[in-house]
Amino acid sequence: MKLPSHYQLEKAYQQAARIHKTHLDQHGVKLPATSTRKWVWLAMLMHFQNTPVHKDVISDVVQREFPGSGRDQQVRHLKRDGWNIEQAGNGEHILRDPYTPSQSFINAQARRQGRISAEDFESLIKAFGNRCATCGGVQDEPDPRYGGDVIKLQKGHQNPHLPDDLSNTIPQCQFCNRAYKDDYVFDDKGRVRAVANVGPVKRARRQVQRKIYDFLKKTLGNPP
Repeated sequence: MKLPSHYQLEKAYQQAARIHKTHLDQHGVKLPATSTRKWVWLAMLMHFQNTPVHKDVISDVVQREFPGSGRDQQVRHLKRDGWNIEQAGNGEHILRDPYTPSQSFINAQARRQGRISAEDFESLIKAFGNRCATCGGVQDEPDPRYGGDVIKLQKGHQNPHLPDDLSNTIPQCQFCNRAYKDDYVFDDKGRVRAVANVGPVKRARRQVQRKIYDFLKKTLGNPP
């Protein structure tokens, strides 16, 4: 694969910027600034549109444009910004359709808007597509993981340390709600992002507890 010149990169980025202004900005897709390495990621994928590009190749160009840059370029983050990027396997990425936001981004936007406008738990469930935010189980459908028991979505406490209101609620199936209890803090997608109580630490293996102890001692110092 022949690497594009700086001029070719700029040309590809400008093409992406025009498409963004006309088709993507209205959806909230982020255009990377040229002061960041992301512009090289996008320009590379735009230059080789519909062709898989290995992350190492992108890293080579990043290091050319930004000397001293690391090799581990997280190209997949463009998808989080809304670009229709796919991972083609074996470290390769591909830009399929630059005119349309990624489906996961569209879903996240719709869920966010639905969550903001939700007035009760039922409308919040609809914002999450009638699915458990954590495992994806569908309301009123059997869950094969638990012998086919029918899923009933319940109010999951997103952060146990904050008020128990709708803004701090995610729909969870009865299985996830029961399993996670009040031990964790969840993000808006129902993924665990922090520990809320000591329960998980108590249940961890001694080796893990030691790592946690060493981390806390280093971070917080000895107790007074």
